[in-house]
Amino acid sequence: MAFERVARLDALPAGRGLRVTLQGIEVGLFRVGDDVYAMENACPHAGLPLSEGSLEGCVVTCTAHGWRFDVRTGHPPEDADGFPIPCFAVRVEDDAVWVDLDAPTNRRGRGA
Repeated sequence: MAFERVARLDALPAGRGLRVTLQGIEVGLFRVGDDVYAMENACPHAGLPLSEGSLEGCVVTCTAHGWRFDVRTGHPPEDADGFPIPCFAVRVEDDAVWVDLDAPTNRRGRGA
């Protein structure tokens, strides 16, 4: 698979994520400064969309029970061990956001 266009950069809201669907997978996009990160959009605790949580710096907090995840790594910020939420490669070109589901950026992503 290759990168696929999923959103315009200006569609990513400040302080939270944007939900997109790519190949039947819900992905949360998160803008942190000039960088954009993509991760599976389901909290492992209750399956709620992480894109609806609050984003402070690089950490998104699930609205249901307050579970926190670093959008860069998929891990809880206080525990880099265990199984992260799958994260995927992102590129931004001409104000368009592109994601490659087959290019995981951590060990649990698709194709890993």
